[in-house]
Amino acid sequence: MRKSTFLISCVFAFALLTGCSDNAADKYVGDQITSIKEKGSGSFDTLLDEGIAASNESYVLQFPEDLRKPYLDFMKSSFSAIDFEVAKAQKMDNGTYSVQVTYTPLNIKNTVETANTEQIASLETTELTGAVTSILEKDTALLKDSPVCNEETITTLEVSREGENYQISPESLENFLSQALVEYMAPYDEVCDILDCHDFVTAYLDASFKGDVARFALHTDRTEEEALAWYEADVFDPPADLSEAYVPRYQEALKSMMKQCQYTVGIPKKENGLYSYTVDIRTTPNTSFTSAYSEFEGGTYYSIDEVSAGLVEAMEKYAAAPTFGEETSMNISFNISSMLNAGNEGSELSELAKTIFAIP
Repeated sequence: MRKSTFLISCVFAFALLTGCSDNAADKYVGDQITSIKEKGSGSFDTLLDEGIAASNESYVLQFPEDLRKPYLDFMKSSFSAIDFEVAKAQKMDNGTYSVQVTYTPLNIKNTVETANTEQIASLETTELTGAVTSILEKDTALLKDSPVCNEETITTLEVSREGENYQISPESLENFLSQALVEYMAPYDEVCDILDCHDFVTAYLDASFKGDVARFALHTDRTEEEALAWYEADVFDPPADLSEAYVPRYQEALKSMMKQCQYTVGIPKKENGLYSYTVDIRTTPNTSFTSAYSEFEGGTYYSIDEVSAGLVEAMEKYAAAPTFGEETSMNISFNISSMLNAGNEGSELSELAKTIFAIP
């Protein structure tokens, strides 16, 4: 190795770094990288903020604040897997220094993707912080033991001097750090992609059966008013011959029944294709509507008004004391095609709806 260079192994950080009395700008850069390795730096926050902003644009789920420290620790540990060679500083015409740093960028996504797919498939929690943290712990070991790197690259750091103090320009440092860690948000995005789907499926079912539309509105770019109108459309239309006076009671009884539907959404599995997942949904079928109709059909009525009263009273009875069938599980496809065909007879989502809420 030439005397004008030296090799250092350091961890990732992002900061405005100042303070060195040595006149050699290249030594200053090496010292700062070593300092980041040993002490870390609050400047990681800036790079992480950029990654968070991009992820938050892509998903309804937002990066949790309590995940911030574990993720900063992960980024720092990732950077420690990289060796850097700092070349001799070159003085520029404007009085600043140019310092080249040679290294092989760590490709985080390529390092952890296969292992993460397996880990995500066996997640035991849908809580985002806990899920990502559990993944990061194993990914940190992978990055240390079997890192996958891109081709060797050289980044130039711009260093200025004022008196005995040097300073790396924030712009060149940011560029250096972002180039060193390729796809540093990959572990978060891989988990968030799956849990965002879980959140959507849950929101879809909650909006469909319970009228809880806030999350569904976020996932479908609707206002809550628009989502509520979607919930109300068609589903609660009463039988054509029901007396007008009983329509509000019929609708309220039906809503009350549906709000008591029971289902649990499993961890989605990502499939090939654009927005394509399969999800296990476990439900204890709500048979209240079927029970009400069965009781109603056993009665004797002599007028439309009596028919209307008999039906509504039976529905109100089972809305107050719902009945349920045997627990069952269904594996459902959630993709663009299945969502577009959700209202079609015989579609997966139509059959799921009939299983969750039995209709005679």
